[in-house]
Order: sequence, then C-alpha cells, then structure tokens
Amino acid sequence: MMKRYLPSLLLLFTFLFASVTPAHAEETVPTDTIEIFFSAGCADCWPYTNDVLLPVLKANGITLPNEIHDYTIPAERQRMSDMIDAIELPRSIADSLYAFIPTGKGTLVVMGHVPANLIDAALKSPNLPEKMILWQPKMHGEPDEYKLWAWKGEVQTYPIDTPIEDAFKTLKGAGGALPVGLANLPELLPAVLITGLIDSVNPCAFAVILLLIAFLFTQRQSRGRILKLGLVYIAMIFIVYFGIGLGIFRAVRLSSDPHFVARAGSWLLIGLGVINLLEYFFPKFPIKLHMPALAGDRTQQLIKKATLPATIAAGFLVGLCTFPCSGGIYVSIITLLNAKTTYSWGLVYLFLYNLVFVLPLVIILIGLGNRLVAKRWAGWEREHSLKIRLWYGLVMVVMGAAMLLWVI
Repeated sequence: MMKRYLPSLLLLFTFLFASVTPAHAEETVPTDTIEIFFSAGCADCWPYTNDVLLPVLKANGITLPNEIHDYTIPAERQRMSDMIDAIELPRSIADSLYAFIPTGKGTLVVMGHVPANLIDAALKSPNLPEKMILWQPKMHGEPDEYKLWAWKGEVQTYPIDTPIEDAFKTLKGAGGALPVGLANLPELLPAVLITGLIDSVNPCAFAVILLLIAFLFTQRQSRGRILKLGLVYIAMIFIVYFGIGLGIFRAVRLSSDPHFVARAGSWLLIGLGVINLLEYFFPKFPIKLHMPALAGDRTQQLIKKATLPATIAAGFLVGLCTFPCSGGIYVSIITLLNAKTTYSWGLVYLFLYNLVFVLPLVIILIGLGNRLVAKRWAGWEREHSLKIRLWYGLVMVVMGAAMLLWVI
C-alpha cells in the first residue's frame, strides 16, 4: 500500500519546490532592454537616471529601449526580485537603484549613483567581465569610494579616483572563483546544521513521533509496518515544513533591506524564546506556543487509525502546526540565508536544514525497536516537556542575540 501513495508524496514535494523556484534567466532578464528600478520616493533617483545614467549609455552607443520601474509597486518589486535571482545576485548586495544594462557579451548592473566617468570607463574597457556589479552606495554628497563584484570572491572597494582598469586588475584575482554559496560555507553551514538540530527538538514533533511509535506497538503492529508508517509520517513533516520555508524565503526576498529583515527575524526569535521562558516560570501565562488543541486531538484520532492515509494526514497536520511551536528559529535562519547568499544556494541550505530537522525523528523511529523502551521514552517526554521548553526558550534567546551581535 505504501507504494501506492509514494507518487503522491513525491508529486506534492515537487509542486511545493517548483511553485517558488525562480524563472530561468532568459525568461526574466531581457537582452534587448535596459531595466531600471528605483523607488518613486527617491528624490535623487530620477534626476540621476535622466541626467547621468541614460546620457552616458547613449554616448557609448547603447540606445536600447529602457523601462523605468517603481519597485514600491508589488508587481514591479516581484519583477526586480526575479531579475536579481536570475543572475544569482546575493541579497547582501543591495541599494536604492538598480540598472540592468545589456553589454553585448553579458550584463552590467549599475547600483546606486555611480559617477558617469566610471560607467563610461567600464563600458569602454575591453576587460569588462561578462557579469559585473558597479556600485556606489553613497546617495548624498561627493562619493569617496566605489565597489566592484564579478561573481568571484568578495565585493572589492576602491577609492573613487581609482581608474577602472587598475580596479579590474585586482578584481580578476580577487578571492578565486568560488561560487558565492561555497565562499560563505564556513559561516553558513554551521549555522544551518546547529539551528536545524535545535529546531528538531521541539515539543510538538518530538512528542507526536513518540506517541505514534508507542501506539503502534500497543496495536501489535510489526516492526516493518511501524517503520513504513513512521517514515511516511516524517516525510510529510519534511515536505510541509520545507514548503513553509520555501514560501517564507521567497517572500522575504522581496524586501529592499535584507539586513533589516534578518534583524527582524532575530528579534522574533528572541521574542518567541521569551514566551517559552514565561510559560515555564508562569504556567498560567495566556500566550502559549503549542499545537492548537483541536489540531492535537485530530492528530491523535488519525494516529489511532494506524492506516497509511491517516498517517499522511497526521504528518501534514503536525508539519503545519509545528511551525508556531518553533517558527522563530526557522524564520531567523531563513532571513539569514536571504541576507547572506543567493536564491539557489539558499534553497540548498534550506533543504539541508530540513534534513537535519527530521533526522532525530528518523533516529528515534529506527532506534526504538523495543515496546518497553518506546513507552518509557514517551513517558519521559511527557514528564520533562516543561524543562524541554525551558531550555528551548533559553537557546532561542541566545541564538537571536548571537545573530544580532556577530552574524548580521
């Protein structure tokens, strides 16, 4: 019977993944149009575009049609986000103005208010990379530096009077050719693994897998049947939790300030941690991060049926209702990925996070082959659930503070 439902599980996972995967570059980055994005509230952006940017492009023979977009409009913001994702631009590289300029051999992205002489020199240079960011973040006053990045190594900063050709000599050798997702591996991989493991020890999913195992043993189910139903249950939690993460990741990428979003995620993590601590010290505190009672009752009813469809439904319900229990950690790591890496690499890290998230459930499922041990584990969890919430709250507060102080 399990084989009968496996295609449905795979189809659900594929749909969730595909529904938020960015379009391909050729579909979102036109090769025959200059696309310029800025906020209508930016008083200097239109004069800069009209008086500096477009004239210097015209002087270099780039007379392609141009489209000006106000990214405060949701549809335009989505368009800009799709173009950023299509060229794999990290969200940590962000400014108030983006100009995507076709160069014949690739794309030059001008960000901020870059002086005309630098744009002119870059376009005239035979060494202009296939893809390059030319970035001047200072909006007011005389600029004193500019930045370059060509999808290799770190963003390079130069004094404003540095000739472009001199900057290119440094740029080409900067940091090697590591993809951005690997370049920040030492920073992001430990964060993803540790937070995924901490998130997995949340009272909701932890308690229900133990309940499932203990109940199946009481029903005299075979060990093979227990493993099959348990793995289906865990797979559903993975699919639903991963789908929630994909949706949040896609949504936060629409922010114009990824670092602000990451800071907000850290404060959310601290706030939810404080709620867990308040529940421990003040059991009658009205706000509780629990699976809703109605959902909990329904889950137990489904589990007691011990059938494959009921197990799929229970896993879906628990995956959905687990998010309020531990969503603070999840949101904080998603906002960190948004600020620190590209969309595609963010998906890789997010997938890894969710594998680690369900790993303890798999270990528990495989390891508890003895009925007595399973029941004792379930009893231990019920007895220590409040202490688990205490330590869970403390860890959330510490993690949120650490991200604010050292990571973001």
